[in-house]
Amino acid sequence: MAVLLPFQAFAADPDKAARFYEDALARYQRNDYTGTVIQLKNALQQNRKMLAAHVLLGRALLAVGDAVGAETSFNTAIELGVDRAEVELPLVQAIYAQGRFAEVIARGIPAALPASVRQDLLIVRGSAEGELNDHRAAKKSFDEARAIDPRAPTLIMAEASQALRVGDLPRALSLSQQAITLAPQRAEAWAARGAALAANRQQTAALDAFGRALTLDAMMVDARLARIDILIELDRDAEAAKDLEVLRTQAPADPRAAYRRGVLAARKNDVAGVAREMAEVVKAIDVIPPEIRARRANLLLIGGMAHYSLNNTEKARANLESFLRLQPYHPGATRMLAAAYLSSRDVARATTLLEDYLRRVPADAQARTLLGSAYLVQKRYAKASALLERAVSQGSADAGMRATFGASLAGQGLDAQAALQLRSAFETNPADQAIGASLAVLLLQRGEAAQAVAVLDRLFAANPRSPIVLNLLGLARARAGDRAGARKAYEAAIAVDPRFDPARLNLARLDIADGNADAARARLQQMLREQPANADALVDLALLDRRAGKVESAQKGLEKAMAVAPRHPRAPLILIEDALAAGDSATAVRIARTAAAAMPSDLPILLALARSQLAAGDTARAKESLGEARKRLEGDPAALVQIARMQIAAAHLQGAAISVSKALEAQSDFLPALELQAEISLRNNDLALAERQGRAIVERYPGRAAGYQVLGDVALSRGQMAAGLAHHRTAYERERTADNALRAYRAFLAAGEPARGLALLQEYQQANKSSNDLQVPIAIAEAQIRSGDLKAAKATLEALIKRSPQTGLLNNYALVLLQLGDPGALGAAERAWRAAPNDPQVIDTYGWVLAKTGQLDRGLGYLRDARLRSPRDAEIRFHLAWVLAKVGRIKEARDELSPVRSELAKPGMPEEARKLAAELGV
Repeated sequence: MAVLLPFQAFAADPDKAARFYEDALARYQRNDYTGTVIQLKNALQQNRKMLAAHVLLGRALLAVGDAVGAETSFNTAIELGVDRAEVELPLVQAIYAQGRFAEVIARGIPAALPASVRQDLLIVRGSAEGELNDHRAAKKSFDEARAIDPRAPTLIMAEASQALRVGDLPRALSLSQQAITLAPQRAEAWAARGAALAANRQQTAALDAFGRALTLDAMMVDARLARIDILIELDRDAEAAKDLEVLRTQAPADPRAAYRRGVLAARKNDVAGVAREMAEVVKAIDVIPPEIRARRANLLLIGGMAHYSLNNTEKARANLESFLRLQPYHPGATRMLAAAYLSSRDVARATTLLEDYLRRVPADAQARTLLGSAYLVQKRYAKASALLERAVSQGSADAGMRATFGASLAGQGLDAQAALQLRSAFETNPADQAIGASLAVLLLQRGEAAQAVAVLDRLFAANPRSPIVLNLLGLARARAGDRAGARKAYEAAIAVDPRFDPARLNLARLDIADGNADAARARLQQMLREQPANADALVDLALLDRRAGKVESAQKGLEKAMAVAPRHPRAPLILIEDALAAGDSATAVRIARTAAAAMPSDLPILLALARSQLAAGDTARAKESLGEARKRLEGDPAALVQIARMQIAAAHLQGAAISVSKALEAQSDFLPALELQAEISLRNNDLALAERQGRAIVERYPGRAAGYQVLGDVALSRGQMAAGLAHHRTAYERERTADNALRAYRAFLAAGEPARGLALLQEYQQANKSSNDLQVPIAIAEAQIRSGDLKAAKATLEALIKRSPQTGLLNNYALVLLQLGDPGALGAAERAWRAAPNDPQVIDTYGWVLAKTGQLDRGLGYLRDARLRSPRDAEIRFHLAWVLAKVGRIKEARDELSPVRSELAKPGMPEEARKLAAELGV
């Protein structure tokens, strides 16, 4: 395997890293995987960005069964820029080994991969489809794989396993024999034979087959477990116990082994032994990722029941969720999981689970009761309102019922009616804190702060020593602009209860708003002396430090808040946003995963996780996170549109369409949803539907730009440039925003009128001199480059860089200076590279400038790196080929240009690239 990064660019000790890697490769070829891992870790200590080491480490970890570690290594290689074709198959195998079958299926199989790799991916996909009981899809995948090579042993073994899943035992026997004939020295073939024989009740022959498999590969845990099961069935407990002792060393944390030890203890009437081993089962289940547990139905159910009985709600949920994927609609598991969801306030999942279950099992009274509770707790008020309205219509004038009914109406957006209901309830009992607080909060949500103050004043008169009421009164007075009154209320709350943290925090925040940072700091520090683990105080103090320029102290404070209160969302959300702003997506994902594990039902955390995963290029996991978020935001059109846009970024158009439809179910005339619906139609190339949707938007919102933008995009997609330009000009006239100016500019480009497009941008810029928006001036600079006015582009870019030294601006500035022959090009390119050392475009520019200024060897290293990160970029390949040709490596130069031959003739490619191709005979 070739080393994929130029050592001289990154390694602390390139020679040492190379020696460790070469030794690891030799060990890997001898199947010494433990030694391989050790040497690769040594290599990575010298060079953390050595792509070849990360890839080989993933393969070695996968070989020893560490699928999670293997996935991490492959994803690290992807983050560092390795071409996906190098790691797609082993990465998918690692995901499959963790039981994440749906993710395997969703990944797709790029047609550009070599045939053998595509076949193996088809086999893994077919196996995943079989695991999910989609046998028709599995057959189709295996048929596609057979068309590539019908005698591949891996395919035969996979089909044998699939035959067992569908109960075709004779076929499983026949296929497993074919596997043995084709690959007699492969342990997997003998294990497949053993499984087929066992299923056909040929136990003695199955024992022999599993024994052959273990002789060839003693680390095959599944084969050993299968042999143990047969030995127990044949009452050969002593032999089974010997194999179980082997597993204590090979797989000490495997719950399946602990379960079988429990079975043996039960056969000896060893009650204490059974209890001990079952405790080990639970302990072992806890440390196994949910993806792996997803295939162990019996242990999942046992683990879920055990954890639920111990009030370990989250662990019960994880086990029961995985169990129900294998056995949907199991009554006891369904009700138990719904109850676990409700007790942990994950009411969206409880509702979805129960609604689906009751469609299949409508007579389950316990489930129906749970569903009614879920509607109320979740505040999905449409159905709750119907139930409560029936109670009200039967003559109940109970204030508590009226208040609940009012809250239901609020959940449907009927705020005015809800306020009337709550006010009526409040007038009936003005001392009731729950009703009065609900009414005040609703009024505050509607922006009626003065009325909220009036309600809370009355509530305070009846409850003068309630810190909760006083704190709410302080919030309402602050919202109404009465900061002195707010301070008085907060201080009164603290006088009643000196340790009442909400009022203490609000008072510190009021100090900050009043410009008294010292007082705020003193309050927060006092709170932390009393409560070192108070996450709110830690976060507020960290933000105060940040304002004072104490960046390191602020970072430590946020990290401490996350450590002492892992279920508190403020700190991780701030840290995630900081990491994303710094371009450190790996850190953002790490923080978000940790937070999501602690708070699996927190929506902001789920959305932050999805954003981080998208930033890191992990679209499959981002899709999962967004799907979970959508379930929890049903009824919130603005949030659903936000999710849909993120789903589009994750290339999940089907998911985005569902989110938009849910948004429009909640609010049929919600303009952002209507606009996004049309965008999805455009992305699906359904131009007729997009046009109808655009015209409907224009009809409903004739004074807005959205409908005209859709119609303009439709026309441009059809090649109707004049019509597209006219629509986008109309959109710009309707709403003169930066976005509409840029859309109109792009329409001018499409219509072949770049000069008029540039003029429009300059007109907008002149009219909006005070705007902080950078997109329009950036587009102006690009337009100037496109037109060949490099001096003007240089001036524009210099002004932009003074305002915001973004990497892209520096990169373009370096290229402009290079074309002008300005010696400052190298400095600008290096500055851009230091800011974004993993961006292939930036690396390419730096390498190209180095090469063009005479540093061919240094330039070559960077250009190789850029090409490995973006192998389909024809211009990067041209730059690399140009340098290779210059240093006399003609064959390599020709090999670089050949795959992008057709791209070289396209507009926008430098004439120099076509000239080089002709010289090389490409």
